[in-house]
Amino acid sequence: MRIAINHTRFRNQGGIEFHIFQLVERLLADGHEVHCFVRRWTPHDHPRLRFHHVPVLPLGEGVKALTFAYASFLKISRERFDVVHGFSKTFEQTVYTDGSGSFSDYRRYLGSASLWRRITTFRPLLAFATWHIERRRFRRTPPPRVLAMSADTREQILRRHRFPAERIVVAYSGVDTQRFQPGTSPALREAVRARLGTPEKRLALLCIGNDFRRKGFDTAIKAMTLLPKALCALWILGQDRNSSRYERLAERLEVEARFLGSSADPTELFAGADAFLFPSRFDVFGNAALEALASGLPAILSRKAGVSELVEDGHDGLLLRDPESPLALAQLVRRIFDPELRQKLAMNARETAKKYSFEAYYRRVLEAYHTAQGTGPKQLEEEKDPGADQ
Repeated sequence: MRIAINHTRFRNQGGIEFHIFQLVERLLADGHEVHCFVRRWTPHDHPRLRFHHVPVLPLGEGVKALTFAYASFLKISRERFDVVHGFSKTFEQTVYTDGSGSFSDYRRYLGSASLWRRITTFRPLLAFATWHIERRRFRRTPPPRVLAMSADTREQILRRHRFPAERIVVAYSGVDTQRFQPGTSPALREAVRARLGTPEKRLALLCIGNDFRRKGFDTAIKAMTLLPKALCALWILGQDRNSSRYERLAERLEVEARFLGSSADPTELFAGADAFLFPSRFDVFGNAALEALASGLPAILSRKAGVSELVEDGHDGLLLRDPESPLALAQLVRRIFDPELRQKLAMNARETAKKYSFEAYYRRVLEAYHTAQGTGPKQLEEEKDPGADQ
């Protein structure tokens, strides 16, 4: 097949970006021709891979989002593709992976922030752009095939839009179970902990993600104050434009926290950590959490994250009902002080993750492609009801 992939960025790290990178690699290995329509990309040479630069007007995030969506459509429509697979900030595609969720539901999360934060971070043009792109995506004719990354995301779409339910399937993200697996090298674990200054007697609690507030890292830092300092250390991997604010919070509360920036390969941290914390306030899925499960880490997952749908509370993970509550998170961390429970959760987490391999996810994507095959942007215009514009 000749496939167009449409997203703002292509690189082999991050959440949805790494997810797309894996997908492109797998498509190329299967002999497909892939065209990536993106703003920025990490060079990746392959005879059947081509990058197309999508320009934007650098006049603020709202204008960037709108111009990227419209410019993408114009560039893609000049060629014919068997499948156009779009991700966030796009609206014209035959297959769409929803890794963002409904903007209306995202605004509910924003409403939990302080009044000062809501005032200082409110960007009306970006809000309009996000709403407009989403509305156009789900009200186009014919509608795309939608791969929702969680059951909750599927319900968000059906609740907010008059969208045919039969066009949406839940396709949980997949994990490379060969790359992410329980640590087999005590030397690596020892080296990581020595580098980060965490002795073996302390539990290393790992958090991974960007957008620290949405990921609930402030809750994790505050929860540490309710735990014995001699028994816990917090590792935070990720980027945030306000990361210094969280560093100051940890310093003020005298919490032992290591802010590690970003990394293309978190596997060594999974090998060195004792548990994974994911107290997210809003997350369609949470790829890092699935990687942690595959790595055999006991995980505490927010019920606000789609990945929690894969876990049975107390069997292969612990579920956090209120990501705003440091006390609730600390109580769950205290439970994993028990080495027997840690071992049980770790073993079962690995078995659960194996059910959601990237290969299983890839098969779902191909099913959607074969269903939509032969419908690119030009063909979509031809398929519209002749009386729709009358």
